[in-house]
This record gives sequence, structure tokens and C-alpha cells, in this order.
Amino acid sequence: MAKTLGIKNGLLVRSDKVVLGDVLIRAGKIAKIGQGVAEEADVVLSVNRCFVAPGFIDIQVNGALGHDFLNASPDEIDKILDFFARHGTAGLLVTLTTAPFEELHSALLRLAAVKHPAFGGVHLEGPFLAEATRGAHPKEYLRLPSLELVRLLLRDFGKVVKLWTLAPELPGALELVKELADRGIQVAAGHSEASYDEALQAFSGGVSLVTHLFNGMRPFHHRHPGLCGAALDSRVFVSLICDGVHVHPASVRVVAKVKGFSHVILITDAVSPTGLLDGEYPLFGQKILVDSGIPRLTDGTLAGSTLTMERAVKNFMEFTGCSLPEVVRCATLNPARLLGIDDKKGSLAVGKDADLVIFDEDFNVQYTFIGGKIVYARED
Repeated sequence: MAKTLGIKNGLLVRSDKVVLGDVLIRAGKIAKIGQGVAEEADVVLSVNRCFVAPGFIDIQVNGALGHDFLNASPDEIDKILDFFARHGTAGLLVTLTTAPFEELHSALLRLAAVKHPAFGGVHLEGPFLAEATRGAHPKEYLRLPSLELVRLLLRDFGKVVKLWTLAPELPGALELVKELADRGIQVAAGHSEASYDEALQAFSGGVSLVTHLFNGMRPFHHRHPGLCGAALDSRVFVSLICDGVHVHPASVRVVAKVKGFSHVILITDAVSPTGLLDGEYPLFGQKILVDSGIPRLTDGTLAGSTLTMERAVKNFMEFTGCSLPEVVRCATLNPARLLGIDDKKGSLAVGKDADLVIFDEDFNVQYTFIGGKIVYARED
């Protein structure tokens, strides 16, 4: 096995510019960056001026290929993770949606044993969500915040859970925010009817992210700005589903202008039909219809997306007119900062993990590296 690998003749996506150069990988880390350093490697991969960027980090993924993480078998979990790796995702948070406690516990038990290199932990979305803004989350499994339930889950899975989305205006929610924050788990506000003041109180109490901004929350109103207004009027991170349907391109531009490119996080919120043809599928115990790649409940409610990260990145760049380094930051460094792993991941820097995505000018992924190993290579 080669001790070192060189990536030669790549357009390196740095934090503020794109430069022609090489990357030298040793022991799963970026050892050197610069002109000609690839020649020091045991094996050299010439990428012919394709873009070399940090591997995408997706903090909200529900499933793909007909499988949902809530009930996926170990083999199915690996297949889902392999699928997203093929689309440039080097790290993701498996997202578990609102479900009975027993199902959540069972899913967490399976996920705690996952060894796939793209697995970055779990994002629990629910069950402490507002009924009126629950979206596709089943109404019958919603619960009021329960410190007992949280502690019961975290007793066994505290090291696996990295992010928890809840509605901060619910009674007892702020107590949960403090408990989770004290344990080093990031807390997001989402599927919420919070007022502007309630949202600001939650941000002060430890909420660091607003989940899929504009979706699953009270719409922005000039006299009642709500959670949307509070998110735009503060320094918390916001995640966006950039499929052109969940959020209008003009609204994406507004977010980019207000938040800049340091507090926007691109997500897919991909659900089980991702990677499959249009049609009718089961989701969260309900029926959804996928038409032109957009999943909806039978009443028309949006039910996640079928996005992959390279498409989300391309869309955001087209919607906003931003530079490639700016959009890549929204898919790499920003989620790494949220999760507190930016010392190891999220940018091209010596000493960081060699999690990389290599793509052409049309955002077709050519290679995905995780820990310096090629986990996907495109075959033409």
C-alpha cells in the first residue's frame, strides 16, 4: 500500500481563491499544498485541472435509494452512505425524524455501530416540534419537551448524537437546550412557531442553528418577524435547502446578502426516494409522491428533498452569483464550525483530514476522498 498520495494539477479551492497546485496526502492527512508537491508521493493522481475542494459535510440526511435511516438495516445504512459519498459528501449527520421512542432507540442502536467513514453522527429532528409547522413529521408522534426522554436517549447514545432540532417556544424546551448544550450537543430551532423574542431567547440560551430556514416555521412578517426574522437579525447559523422549490432563488439571495457566507450551511434534507425515479413511495409511515424530483405528501406538503450536495452547491452559486470559494465554505467549513470539528475538517489546510471532493466545471464529481482514501472514483 502506498504511503503517500499526490493529487497533481488541480484547481485548489482555498478559503478565498482558486489556485493551480498539488496536494500531498500522508497517513490520511494533508501533508503539503503547493506547486510540484505531488511529485514527492509514492502514487500520483493527475486531475487535469479539475477543482479540488474539501469534502462536503451534510448535516441533514434522512435516507436514499428507498431506505430511511429510521429503519434501515446495517447493510442499507452503508449503501445510503456510499450513495452520498459518490456525490462528494465526505461526512454527514444521519437524521432521524419524529417517531416513537422505541423506534428512535432501535435506530440509534444500529447507528452507534456504524463504521462507515462518512458517518459523522446523528441529527435528531424531533419529536419536540410544533404541530402547526411539523411539515411531514407525523402528528401522532410529536411530544412536548421531556428532559427524562432526552437523558434516557443520551445515557446510551450521548457520543453519537451531535445535533438536535426542536421548537424552542414549547414549554420546557429551554431547559432541554441547556442540557444539550452542556453536553456539547448542538441545538437547532426548527419546525417552530417561535416569535422573534422567543427565538432570541433561545439563541441566548444555546441554540446555534435554524434548521432549513423559511421551511417549517411561521412566515416572515414585517410586524411579526418570528424565527425567520430572528435568524436573519442574529449571528446564528442557518441551513438552506437549495433545490429552487423549498426556497425561492430570490430568498436565497436575500439570505446570502444578510448572513454573508460565514453563517449559511447548505443541506440536502434528502429522503428515501433520493436516487430513484419519480413515483409513489412510503415515508415516515405516510405516502409521498415524487414529481420532477420533488417529494410531497398527498396534501401537497413538501416532504424533504432528493438533492445531493454537489447539486445544492451548484444551485446556490447560480442563485447568488457568489464565488466558488464562498459556496464551498457553505458546504464545508461552516458545518464543520457548527459541529466544532473545523480544526480537523472543512478546508484545504496542512494537518487537516484529507477529506476531499474533486469535480469538473459542471460539478460532476470525479473523486471523493475520506481520510486520504479514495471512496469513489468516477468511471466514464
